[in-house]
Amino acid sequence: MLAAERTALAECMVLFDWNGTVVLDADRARAALNAVLANRGLPMLGEAEFSLRFRLPLSELFARLGVAEADLGPAEEEWSDALESIRARLRPGAADCLGGLSRSGAWLGVVSAVSPAAVRFDQRSLAVPAVWNSVDAGVADKYAVLVRHRPQRASAYFVGDSLDDMRCASAAGYTPVGVAGDHLSAEALRAAGAVHVIEHLGELRAIVGPGPVDQL
Repeated sequence: MLAAERTALAECMVLFDWNGTVVLDADRARAALNAVLANRGLPMLGEAEFSLRFRLPLSELFARLGVAEADLGPAEEEWSDALESIRARLRPGAADCLGGLSRSGAWLGVVSAVSPAAVRFDQRSLAVPAVWNSVDAGVADKYAVLVRHRPQRASAYFVGDSLDDMRCASAAGYTPVGVAGDHLSAEALRAAGAVHVIEHLGELRAIVGPGPVDQL
């Protein structure tokens, strides 16, 4: 890698959402959701219905599915606890992308609503590269965390798979990068502010800096 390219990437920060972005967790999320619903005698969701109805924030999702308002907090805690014991899959291209960006000197971080224990579980079970400069998990207000990190580097990107991710990233001064897939289309992500939309994390390297990952 050319020294000038490394210098440019060393001035770059890339923060990632976790579930649905670094790890593919639709099956895990549905299993955890159905466990919460079953515990309350509510109808569970099949794969197709889950894909259509799953939207963040969780409190609004649970309310739409019939969870009582006073029970929304406990329902979210149960959902997070269930995630900690069910294995997900690493998104294609994630290991090479993260490793390459780390070697380039980019600041890498996680900003996610999922619990710290769930992130640690995925890190171990999926052998996610240990490349993070910062890990913010269990986050209720992503915008506030993004604003806090923004001064770290001259350029900043936030990679996520939800409409809220795109809106928070744009408002906090990041370039929003949407990951299309299980829950949202490229069109929906762009409408929410995504400047770039990808399906494979290997595509990210060309967005944040010159040269393919395997040249790092």
